[in-house]
Amino acid sequence: MNKHLIGAALAGALMLSACATNRTRNTTNTFTPKTGSATVLVTPDVNLQLLMASGMRETRADWSEQGQDNLMAALEKELAARGSKVTILDPSKGLTPRQIQLLKLNDAVVNTSLQYEYFSFGLPTKKGKFDRTIGPGAKVLAGGSAEDYALITRAAGSFSSGGKIAMNIAMAALGGPVQFGGTQMYLTLIDLDTGDIVWSNLASAATGGDIRSPEGAESVVRAALKDFPL
Repeated sequence: MNKHLIGAALAGALMLSACATNRTRNTTNTFTPKTGSATVLVTPDVNLQLLMASGMRETRADWSEQGQDNLMAALEKELAARGSKVTILDPSKGLTPRQIQLLKLNDAVVNTSLQYEYFSFGLPTKKGKFDRTIGPGAKVLAGGSAEDYALITRAAGSFSSGGKIAMNIAMAALGGPVQFGGTQMYLTLIDLDTGDIVWSNLASAATGGDIRSPEGAESVVRAALKDFPL
């Protein structure tokens, strides 16, 4: 599964959202959160873009790196505050083939969830159910350690250029359409014993959440984890 397809889906979802929102899903399978749990925190995948006056978007590697670092720090801080021991898994640093396979499988499941749980009326056979899973063997993501869960985050966002801001003002005065930036995240919490995605959230920070700053990232993460089960 190409993670860039997820980024495109998140960017499309942001265009439909004008304010901060959380759209959580909890597993309908049997699940009891563990107290004092340990969590594998996968380094977030972040793609931030410049929204130009023309409406075109240009990926900014520097912004994306800032957003990734700030989200990572904010997620670590929030999980620690909730009493969870955190271990870092960085996909850019020497994963095993099986770990890479599981992360790609998570991407495939995420894409399906975005398509059917959020952007359509859902599958008839899944009505009232949220039983997404990456299957048995998910414990491999812990790399031989005793972690209970894995938290995986994908984020995409755009921020308006000066020209785009001016155009929005002009279009608003004329009663025409305006195009906003903002940040969209999709987070999945995986029970490493079962492989079940026990919680997920499609979180929109809209224009107020700038993850390029540590303070903005902390605000976005606190809101995104509002209904987090751990």
